[in-house]
Amino acid sequence: MRIRTVILDFDGTCTDVEQEAQGFLAGYKADLARLVGSEDIEATWRAAEAQVRAEPSRFGMVIGGRLVAPAVDAYLLATSISSVIQPDLGDAEIERLFLENYRFTTTAFKPETRTLLDALAAADVEVCVVTNSDAAKVAAKLDVLKPAKREAIRLHGNARKFLVEEPAEHRDAAAFARVPSTIRVAGWPRPIYARRGSYFDALCSIWESTNTTPGETLVVGDVFELDLVLPGTLGCRVHLVSGPRTLDYERRGVTAMDGSWDTDLLAVMRLLESAS
Repeated sequence: MRIRTVILDFDGTCTDVEQEAQGFLAGYKADLARLVGSEDIEATWRAAEAQVRAEPSRFGMVIGGRLVAPAVDAYLLATSISSVIQPDLGDAEIERLFLENYRFTTTAFKPETRTLLDALAAADVEVCVVTNSDAAKVAAKLDVLKPAKREAIRLHGNARKFLVEEPAEHRDAAAFARVPSTIRVAGWPRPIYARRGSYFDALCSIWESTNTTPGETLVVGDVFELDLVLPGTLGCRVHLVSGPRTLDYERRGVTAMDGSWDTDLLAVMRLLESAS
């Protein structure tokens, strides 16, 4: 089936997270230090970071008492470290720390992002960005990049892909009911939660507005659990943008869903060409 809609994650997929997140990390650490009543959090932070990196299947982003994503980028790492340092940190506080400090990020697109967006604009497909980040901040970054047909890029911010819950809007209850509670990936010791209601609502909104279906949709992301598991179970084609911190189970997981992975963002265009 021809791909008519391409849904892109933003941070880490279109951007260089390690470069753009330096201001975010500084602000996040300062905020967390105030929360825990510490004047100097660096030593505690380094110890927690070593723990998180040493056991990626045990430590990660914890929301609602569930581990919902591994610490594979600077944003997820910060969230994971904060849960180690302050285990009783509430979900609302975790979200606040992220969203308030995201404003300190710089604009650091991957070199091939503009080429990809221009090519998608010429390919007669609907282009959507679905991100956990603040929509206004992401829109401002896209305005700086100035890709072709910038005004046609649909943007869904604050998607909260990490929330394991029922959809709020109940657009297609039957489709969501078919999503398994968890999936397993060979060689990965913990279950992966698939039923992410807020993300489901964002995806359904896109399909309604574009008059397309999951089978006509390619979803591109850099974090398997956050970006690709739910759309993969709904019947979308999924593609993992692999980077230096991508874990092996993520590549195995996307392959098991008949998806693909590549280190080159422009592989997305090759997928479109092969599907046409």
